[in-house]
Amino acid sequence: MWDYTTKGFISKTIAVLMFVTLASCKKEESAEQVRIKAPVRTYQVTARIDKKGTNSSSTGTAVLKGVYDEETKIFSYALEYKDISPVLITLRSGAKGTTGTVVKELFSTSKSGDVPLDGKLTLSPLQERTLLKGQWFVVLYNTLMAPEISGYLTLKQQ
Repeated sequence: MWDYTTKGFISKTIAVLMFVTLASCKKEESAEQVRIKAPVRTYQVTARIDKKGTNSSSTGTAVLKGVYDEETKIFSYALEYKDISPVLITLRSGAKGTTGTVVKELFSTSKSGDVPLDGKLTLSPLQERTLLKGQWFVVLYNTLMAPEISGYLTLKQQ
């Protein structure tokens, strides 16, 4: 029947086949190894700016329209206003009810020449986070009232 050399050959063959079978199995990647990148989004940014948050009697209004692109980290904006003569316009970051911190001065009469009311701004990671949380607002000042009108930026995913 079977001699010792045949039994040894069969057991070695089975061991080799098991090794090849196990080695050829595809290894599943764990959840830690698989990282799905979040989709890059673009946002429409709008701010309706009026006297609501400032307790002023101003009839002035303004609208800021812009686009924020998460991939390039660039915020492009344009600002239009009427019935107001601002001496300073700032873009600020902070919780509602606070004066916030200045992100960018959009317009000032103290600067020489006309400062355009449209432009682009490359955001830092902190600025991006506060913008996406809805903590940015625009403030327009005049010589009599500081601030005269203000409004928070709202974001809508495109």
